[in-house]
Amino acid sequence: MTASAHARHTKRQVIVETAERLFAEHGYDATSTARIAHEAGVPSGLVFYHFATKLDLLLAIVQERPTPSEVLRSVAQGRSVRLRLRAVVATMAEELEHDRAARTIVFREAQGHPEIAERAAELFAEATETVADVLAGADDVVAEPDRVQAAAELVVSRVFLDTVALGQADTAAERHEAMIDLVADSLTTPGGRAQQD
Repeated sequence: MTASAHARHTKRQVIVETAERLFAEHGYDATSTARIAHEAGVPSGLVFYHFATKLDLLLAIVQERPTPSEVLRSVAQGRSVRLRLRAVVATMAEELEHDRAARTIVFREAQGHPEIAERAAELFAEATETVADVLAGADDVVAEPDRVQAAAELVVSRVFLDTVALGQADTAAERHEAMIDLVADSLTTPGGRAQQD
């Protein structure tokens, strides 16, 4: 990358990071591109050099993130369902908490911007599919694929709810451990525990 290309890339990144902070703090509609440019320390025209519209800038914030599969597959080292679940749940909660500004934007702006809602649905589906693959690869799984898929949906939904919707990442560990036990039992016991009672 040439020095001028690197400078353009850096300025673009500064614009994205500034917009992310301002959109999270004040909302998309209440944040002007002039304010983004001012706080980013760039000319207003540079925002539109990199992004044709303010909506394109919003979409860049949502789309230019590590995908769930990249993050979650890297932690699935344990052999048992329980170990894999603990790693996946902890990593998901940590990633969602670390990416607080972006998740705030997605949660708030999905209502008024179908493109954001669609991207959020894609990320949720990808996370669910990845978790299902991670669980299916454990040595002690005896459940059918549809049960593994349902377990993955439960796990992703619960972590998302605690971290994004309720903002309770710090206090959710005990609930997550109970969920991990329930899911692990249902995937490693033939027919699930409910049918044995």
